[in-house]
Amino acid sequence: MIQVFNKSFVHRFYEAHLLAFLFVVLAMFGMADGGTVIHLHYYILQSAFASPFILFCLWLVWLLYAANALRYLLNTLNREEFQFLFISNSAPPVALFTALTTTVLQVNAPVFIYGFTGIIIGIVKQHYLNAFLGGLGLALLLFPTVGIIYHRLINKHRLPFISALKLFPAIKFKPSMLSILLRHIITENKAALIVTKLFSCAVLYGAHYEWSSFNYDIRWMQVAMAISIPAQGILLYQVWNFETTYLTFARNFPLTITKRYLHVFFLVLILLIPEAMLLTAYCLRFHILWQLPVYFLYAAALPMLLYAMLFTRGFNQESFNGFLFAIGLATFFVTLFGFTWLLALAFVPISFLVFKESFYSFDR
Repeated sequence: MIQVFNKSFVHRFYEAHLLAFLFVVLAMFGMADGGTVIHLHYYILQSAFASPFILFCLWLVWLLYAANALRYLLNTLNREEFQFLFISNSAPPVALFTALTTTVLQVNAPVFIYGFTGIIIGIVKQHYLNAFLGGLGLALLLFPTVGIIYHRLINKHRLPFISALKLFPAIKFKPSMLSILLRHIITENKAALIVTKLFSCAVLYGAHYEWSSFNYDIRWMQVAMAISIPAQGILLYQVWNFETTYLTFARNFPLTITKRYLHVFFLVLILLIPEAMLLTAYCLRFHILWQLPVYFLYAAALPMLLYAMLFTRGFNQESFNGFLFAIGLATFFVTLFGFTWLLALAFVPISFLVFKESFYSFDR
C-alpha cells in the first residue's frame, strides 16, 4: 500500500512541482556563495528557534506548503483515474494510517527536514520551549493532514470536511486581467521568459558577487540594473502584442485607467521576483537596506515606462527595440552620477501619464 501511495501521490507531487522546487532551491542556496550558505541557514534556524515571533512566521510558511500538499492530495483522490485508491479503505485502520503517515511525511519532506534541523539546533542552544513549540507546529501540520486524507478514503461518497476549495478561496474568483496576462507569458512565451530572467539575473549576480567584491561602490548595482532591467521590456512587448491583438474588447470593460495600469504593474512585480531576491541579498550583504526601496521602485517603474510608450503613435517592434536601447543607455549614464533615486521617482508618474493619455486613443 505504501508503494502504491508513493507512485500515486509522492512521485506525481514532486513531478508537478518540479519548477517550484527548483526555484526554492535557487532561492535558498543562491543567497550566498560556497559554505557561507550553510551558516546562513544555520543562523536563520537559530534565530527562528530563539524568538517565538520568528518561529511563528516560519511556521506560517510551512503551513502554506502543507496546505498546498493537502490540496494536491485531495484533488488526486477526486480524479477518476485514481478511484482505485479507495480500495485501501478495506485495509486495517492501523496499516492505512501508517501508510498515509509515511506518504504525508514524504510529500512534506522539505518542511520536516528543515523543521527537525531547527528543533535540534533549538535543543542544543537550550531553547527548550521554542523547540517544543516547533515540534508542536510540525505535529499540527502532519496529523490533521493524515486525518483529512484518512477521512476521505474511508468515506468515498462523502466530501471531506475540509475541501480543497476552502483551503484556497481565491481559486473561486473569476480570472482577472492580471492572471490572463501572466498565464500568457508563462505558457506562450517560455523561451523569452527564461532567456530574459537568465540574462537579467546573470548581470545582477555579477554585480553582486564579482564586480563589487573588492571596492564597494553603490553605483555598481545601479549600472547593472540599467543594463538588466530594460530586458523586461521584451516580455512586456509580448504582453502588449497579446493585449492589442486578442484583448481589444477589454477596453469596453468598466475598469478605471488606474486599475488597468495596476494590473500590468503587479504583473511586472511578479516577473521581477528573482531580481528582487538578488537585490535583497545585495543590500543585506553591504548593509544598505535603505537603498532597497529605491531599487525596487526603479526596477518596476522602468519597465512600466517602456510598456506605456508602446501605446503612443508610431511605435512598432523596430522603434521599440531602438527605444529600449536608448533608454537603457540613458539610464546607464545617469546612474554613473548617482541619480537612480530621481529616475525611480520620475518614471512612475511619467509612465502613468503616458499610459493614461495613450491607452484609449491607441489604434493598432
